[in-house]
Amino acid sequence: MIPPGLAYLSVSERAWKRMDEPHSPAYYFDLRKERKNAAKGESAYTPAIALIAALGAALDYLRAAGNGDLAAGRDALIDNAEVSAAMMRAAGQAMGFTLFANPPGAALSAIAPPNGISSTTLVKDLRQRFDAVVTDGQGEMLGKVLRVAHIGYFDYLDAIGIVGAIEHSLLKFAPGSFQLGDGLKAAQQVYAEQVVNAKSQGA
Repeated sequence: MIPPGLAYLSVSERAWKRMDEPHSPAYYFDLRKERKNAAKGESAYTPAIALIAALGAALDYLRAAGNGDLAAGRDALIDNAEVSAAMMRAAGQAMGFTLFANPPGAALSAIAPPNGISSTTLVKDLRQRFDAVVTDGQGEMLGKVLRVAHIGYFDYLDAIGIVGAIEHSLLKFAPGSFQLGDGLKAAQQVYAEQVVNAKSQGA
């Protein structure tokens, strides 16, 4: 839920000992210097302060989602992404899109538009008319696949909103290819089934 730029690593005791050997020189990647400064609550070099603050806010968000339990918040985030992704996949297929990956992931939905429709055209229209942030394919997949993210600050209303916007955009470029509301109905059906399943499992 933050911009890219932070990396996480762990170091074994064996690795710490290896760093003390004379053939392991380093400067920016001198973890011994980092450990020494960390003991004083500092960093060896100027840290990515904004990203660290954003990480703190994201962890607070997860902790709140888990009623104080960070692990429970993480699980809730993943569950939410899986439901949102399932909604998007069902909606996409109801509108004539095809799934790009099999099996698909929950972090984002990659769906290929109906024949004759460029995903680049849809991405531009969604941004211009609805301020919707979805991404096009990359490289050889440019113009061939629409990517919608689900992880992070993304929930039921976001999923329904983006499906509705995609319906209107698709209606503009491929009128008659589907019935308005097909995607929304499919997404809502998935959500309703997920809620029933969660209740039956005591969640």
